[in-house]
Amino acid sequence: EAPFSTEKFDLPIVIMAGGQGTRLKPLTNIIPKPLIPIGEKTFMEDIMDRFVKCGSNNFYVSVNYKADVIKHYFSTLKDSSYRINYFQENVPLGTAGSLTLMRDKIHTTFFVSNCDIIINEDYSQILKYHKENKNELTVVAALKNYPIAYGVLYTKENGLLDSIVEKPDLTFKINTGLYILEPNLLDEIPEGQFYHITSLIDKLRKENRRIGVFPVSEKSWIDVGNWNEYFSIINK
Repeated sequence: EAPFSTEKFDLPIVIMAGGQGTRLKPLTNIIPKPLIPIGEKTFMEDIMDRFVKCGSNNFYVSVNYKADVIKHYFSTLKDSSYRINYFQENVPLGTAGSLTLMRDKIHTTFFVSNCDIIINEDYSQILKYHKENKNELTVVAALKNYPIAYGVLYTKENGLLDSIVEKPDLTFKINTGLYILEPNLLDEIPEGQFYHITSLIDKLRKENRRIGVFPVSEKSWIDVGNWNEYFSIINK
């Protein structure tokens, strides 16, 4: 189910749909990853429907691998409320390089989403955090907990024991692949070069600019781009 949105917003949504989906081969040898079925719809429709429920239906879709198949599928949908603008890479440009194709189209705060993730969260609250914190870029992070089944030793200089912790739980913030960006960042991405969004984040971090991290629970993030997560969803 799409998340409940406490406040509606109408912002551009960029979906990165150009990858080859290598983690889901051999299925993606035939079907492009955005069109893999989940329930009665596709990965990409599931993502878009979540934003439509928030009040946003203006989508910018970056395509490359099997782009014609993706375009054809969405052209055949009846009663669709999606407004889709396609941007086609001639060569793979990475998760941020293709954003340069949208420089003259996007002039407001916008979301960027991978095409194989499901985030069950109130997107309006993520946007509120982004705005109130005056971030230039916000990363949505999932809290991932890893229990360690052993006693963990912490040492100091010369290998002297500092402390020992029995079977600790380690918690990390994992990049989910959902972001909010300010439009000025489109001018800071190298044009025509392979460039990942993580490289943009690293550039901003080195310049001490405002990058926010919005945490969601581990259960709120589903990476359907791998077999284990995919089967866990379709077998529910």
